[in-house]
Amino acid sequence: MKLSPFSLFAVMTIGLLSFAHINLHAAQETPAKQVSQKVVEAKSDVTSKVNINKADLAELQSLNGIGEAKAKSIIEYRNKNGKFKDVKQLMEVSGIGEKLLAQNAGRLVI
Repeated sequence: MKLSPFSLFAVMTIGLLSFAHINLHAAQETPAKQVSQKVVEAKSDVTSKVNINKADLAELQSLNGIGEAKAKSIIEYRNKNGKFKDVKQLMEVSGIGEKLLAQNAGRLVI
């Protein structure tokens, strides 16, 4: 079978366009996957458990309603009184009440 120059040109053009489309699609997909991975990592930071007996300043600040001052108060309390025996013992730290404990209930562990 013999192809005319026009037919040959058409087949080659279709092939090149298909190749370009596949590469363009792959290039667009990669950044989306990277962004998606970063979102998953960020969510895991927000939902990860915080051991109040071992957590450092930054980990404590990842909790809802806990800023630098409250995080320092938790660490000072822990250093002065020893390890927490129960999560509810956090309410003995100045500035921490039932509402703050309830906001973080699923993330606090001993």
